[in-house]
Amino acid sequence: MQKISSPQPPPLSVKTKILLASFGTVGALFISIIALQVIPSSPRGTEFNSIEDVRRAMMEPSQEPATSSSAPEGPVSLRAIIQSHPDDSIIYTLKPNLDLTFVRARVQTNSCGMRSPERPIKKPAGVFRIALLGDSFTFGWGVEQHETFAQRLENNLNRISQGSPRFEVLNFGVPGYSTFQEIALFEERGLDFDPDAVLVYFVQNDFGMPFFIRDISGSGGILSSMKFVQLGKQFLSPQAVDDQIKQMGLDPNRAFQRLASLTASHGLKTYVTINPRKSWKSDLNRLYALKNRSGIQFIPLREGLLEHIKQDNIPEAALTLSFDPHPSPIRHNILGSLLTPYFLDASSS
Repeated sequence: MQKISSPQPPPLSVKTKILLASFGTVGALFISIIALQVIPSSPRGTEFNSIEDVRRAMMEPSQEPATSSSAPEGPVSLRAIIQSHPDDSIIYTLKPNLDLTFVRARVQTNSCGMRSPERPIKKPAGVFRIALLGDSFTFGWGVEQHETFAQRLENNLNRISQGSPRFEVLNFGVPGYSTFQEIALFEERGLDFDPDAVLVYFVQNDFGMPFFIRDISGSGGILSSMKFVQLGKQFLSPQAVDDQIKQMGLDPNRAFQRLASLTASHGLKTYVTINPRKSWKSDLNRLYALKNRSGIQFIPLREGLLEHIKQDNIPEAALTLSFDPHPSPIRHNILGSLLTPYFLDASSS
């Protein structure tokens, strides 16, 4: 499997780089860590200094019940659904064969550790497979399996195609992932399923450091990577922070370049879409890897989302969960509808 590339001299591992950042050799991130400890909105939990610390915490016996549902204002525990991974470009994955309640929703994973129905690794005849990569938005944080846009997309495609071809959406989404992890996981596992297309659902925090975990056992919750970087930018030059992320090999553009090369070599149709928030265009402008004939097709969603909102008179509050800023079932349904035509076209070309 390809690793995150870095310029000569020989690259440090991602683990080492994050360790150095955590100990403060990177000024902006060091100041961020200090800031985290004094900001009231970020409850203090356990800070992990290295990926190995995270892995050890994952393996410790949990004091919480296996089926836990978090309160709206309370912490979120990931330990019940994730397991450590030996590759420092992946760090952790979803546990296989889960059936529990997590963030108020039933979460089931198949034997391959995907929040999808059981899938044979060998693709059946007459099936068009879409490998869906992303983070908690893709995973379906706080919604039922049938409400996720991954499942909505699959259902829409099969209803329209009437079984010719039959569509399968393989949901590789994992809460807390950054783009480099999503693509590393696809490099390790995705090609085994012989997908016909790849879709990456990009969220703004993928421009930041990978997740910053505060107490994986549940007392500190998770501080988003974008919030982590924004804290550093309050104290130092924003450009300095962005440059450091690039030097560490964590810029999503590098990951997209790897993905484009890999999918082109296997003849796969490749798509990227961006979470359709108001400032999505600024995210797109920063993704230079999607330009200059990269072979990756961009799918715009914002205009279609606004049309649905206007047509159905949907209040803004209905687009997110009542207890969490993640997408609601209504928004997932809209996203599934907006994505459907692109993959009907892909399957027929």
